[in-house]
Amino acid sequence: MDVNELVGLASWMNEYVNPAMSAYEELASSMEKNATNGNKVPLREHLDAVQKALLDMPVSQLSYQQTELLDDMEVGDLLGEKGWRFVERTVKEGNYDPASAAADIRKAKQRLDSALQQFQQTRQSLSAVGITGEPDYEASDKVTVRVRFKDAVEIENVSQLKKWSAEWYDISRGLAMAAGERPEDVEVKGATTGSLIIVLGTTLSVATIIALIMKQIASTVKSSMEIAHTLQDWKMRKVADAEVERVLLARRKSVEDGGAQDALELVKKKIGAHIAGEVENALKKSIEKMFRFTSKGGEVDMLPPPEPADDEELDDAVAKAINTITENVEEMRTLKAATQLLIEDKANDAPDDNADEGEAGE
Repeated sequence: MDVNELVGLASWMNEYVNPAMSAYEELASSMEKNATNGNKVPLREHLDAVQKALLDMPVSQLSYQQTELLDDMEVGDLLGEKGWRFVERTVKEGNYDPASAAADIRKAKQRLDSALQQFQQTRQSLSAVGITGEPDYEASDKVTVRVRFKDAVEIENVSQLKKWSAEWYDISRGLAMAAGERPEDVEVKGATTGSLIIVLGTTLSVATIIALIMKQIASTVKSSMEIAHTLQDWKMRKVADAEVERVLLARRKSVEDGGAQDALELVKKKIGAHIAGEVENALKKSIEKMFRFTSKGGEVDMLPPPEPADDEELDDAVAKAINTITENVEEMRTLKAATQLLIEDKANDAPDDNADEGEAGE
C-alpha cells in the first residue's frame, strides 16, 4: 500500500466511520443498561441509527489493499454490510444472553475507536511532514483500475516486467477496441512496490467491460470451488466412487473452460453493438488472458468514482455507467468473499493425513 492509499483510507474512516460512533455508543450503552436493570429500554431507535450509518458506508470505494489493512486491524468485519450483519446478529443473541451481547457490542466499538485514533495519528504525522495525499479521481468519467502482480504472476525482474507488460497491452487493446477506443486511452497512473501494482485510468466504457469480465471470473471461480467442495464432501462420506468423481471433475472443467466464453457473450450483450472479426478476436484474447492472470494469483481491483455531491450535476449516461460499474464491483467482491469461505471450509474439512498415519501405526 502506498502513502496515498493510506491517507485516503484515513480520510475515508474519518468521513464515514467517525460519525457513526455516536449511534454505536447509544446502542452499546442501552444494551449495557438492559443487561443490568430490570426495566428495559427500547433498542429500535438506536439499532436503526446504527444500521443506517453502517449501510451508508461506501465500502466499494476501498481497494483490496485498504480492506486487507482493515482486516489486519480486526475492524473490516465491523464496517458496511458485514458490520450490520454482526450488529444485527449480536442484538438478536442478546435476547438469550444480554450481558454477553452488550459486551460484544462494546468491544466492537472499542476496536473501531482504536482504529480511528490510529488513523488520526497517521494523518497528523504525515501532514506534519507535508504529505497530504492526492485525489484518487481526476474526473467523474474516469475509473481507477489497480492491477496487482502477486503469487505466480509476481514481477521480480525486468524480464517478467516485459512479459506481463506485453500481456496487459494485449488485454487493454482488446478492451479498448470493444469500447470503440484506442489502447492509449487506457492510461498508466502509477505503480507501487511490494507485490507490484500498476494503477490504470480508464474511461467508463472500458471500466464497464472490465467490471463485467471480473464479475464473471469471480462467478466461475466460485462455481468451480463449489464443485470441488462437493466432491471432497462426498469423498469424506465415502459416497463418491470413481464414476462420480469423473463426472464432477468433468463438470468442473466444463465450468472453468466455459467461463471465458460466458464473459464474452456478456460483454457483447452489454455493448449492444455488433462485434465481429478483429474486434471480437481481440476482445476474446483479452478475456482469456484476464482469466489466466487471475487463475495464477493476479488481482484486478476497480475503484469507481464516488457518488457526486447533491449540488453537483452529472450527465444521466455517466451516472448510469458509474452505478452499473459499482454494482458489478460489489457483486464481484461478494462472490470472491463467498469463494474464500468455500476455500477455508475445504481446508478445514480436509482429512488430516498425519493423524491417519499415526492411527495406522498404533
